[in-house]
Amino acid sequence: MPHKSLEVVVEPKVLLWARESIGLGIQEIAKKLKISKNTVEKWETGQKKPKLTQIEKLAKIYKRPLAVFFLPKPPEDPPLPKDFRSLAMERRAAFSPKARLAIRRARRLQSLAIELAKSLNREITPQISRVSLLDDPEIVANMVRKQLGVELPMQFRWEDENKALNGWKRAIEKSGVLIFQISMPIEEARGFSLDQSKPPVIVLNLSDSPNGRIFSIFHEYAHLLLNDSGICNMENVDDLSDEGKLTEKFCNHFAGAVLVPKEALLTHEIIKSENYPFEFPDETLKELSKIFKVSQEVILRRLLIFGLVTVDFYRRKRKEWEAKSKEGQRKQKWGRQNPPKKCVQENGVPFVSLVLETHREEKITYRDVADYLAVPLKHLPKVEQLAQSNP
Repeated sequence: MPHKSLEVVVEPKVLLWARESIGLGIQEIAKKLKISKNTVEKWETGQKKPKLTQIEKLAKIYKRPLAVFFLPKPPEDPPLPKDFRSLAMERRAAFSPKARLAIRRARRLQSLAIELAKSLNREITPQISRVSLLDDPEIVANMVRKQLGVELPMQFRWEDENKALNGWKRAIEKSGVLIFQISMPIEEARGFSLDQSKPPVIVLNLSDSPNGRIFSIFHEYAHLLLNDSGICNMENVDDLSDEGKLTEKFCNHFAGAVLVPKEALLTHEIIKSENYPFEFPDETLKELSKIFKVSQEVILRRLLIFGLVTVDFYRRKRKEWEAKSKEGQRKQKWGRQNPPKKCVQENGVPFVSLVLETHREEKITYRDVADYLAVPLKHLPKVEQLAQSNP
């Protein structure tokens, strides 16, 4: 339409904020809009006005409502989560657009949960303890397992890692912690946590393996216990600050201790029957990983902590598994997605149930439900059925 070609008045600082908040460079925007880099620079310095059609395109690129671009000043965004990723500094300098969008979505869902609970005259009160880095992660892990009510026989009965992932998720969600699963670059982050306001949130990387997400749940849960939430990749911690190293080591130790309790591992008949020369055959590690429903690396790390394997053996096996993992990721193929199942998987049963209950109380519309859950209206009956069948 002709009027859309008109230039519009937009605060330059808003344009700069919108671009930087999603982590895109000027050259990338120029390429997407098929204009010169100089034009984008002039928009952001107020030397030139964009056209309405161009602002509409920017709104889609930046994943922001069109109305945001006509604000008198940039809105105040909360700071990005504390960076616990153990990467070289140049690689940790900025989060990718996909990671930023994952953080943005998680924060929106957290805020929505608070608003929806208030509309129902309800308060989400998380039952979560607080600990410090001075505490023994083994003792903290035993305490948490008791609080969650997951005993070893139950863990051993889970059929596979997917059942284990869902079982652990339900146990933690019952404590008032929201767990979302959102895809982001696996090489950038395995997960993150948000604890700035109630309820606390754990976000798992949907691109990660079920075993990877199981470990991430408790790594991030440890961050909540420490009241020091952030974004993590759970790799080598040597690039972190001294405080960061202590924090990540505690969280990794705690996660392993919850999933593979010391006594349960050391007294297991497989361990007792092994005549180990500080190394374990692959078959033994695989069998233990199936029993505890964790990765082989988690088992091996626990064996290292208890002095049953050497550091050299641990490093050698870890390097071998990393190579296989990268090869597996290259070959990984995704089948057809089931929108209702994907909705419940990503948003979690507690959040989906909260949204649906608020709608039943006529506090929000059907379109609100579709917007909050990011699913087309036609799939809502199936979403409700899945949420009710997975309490």
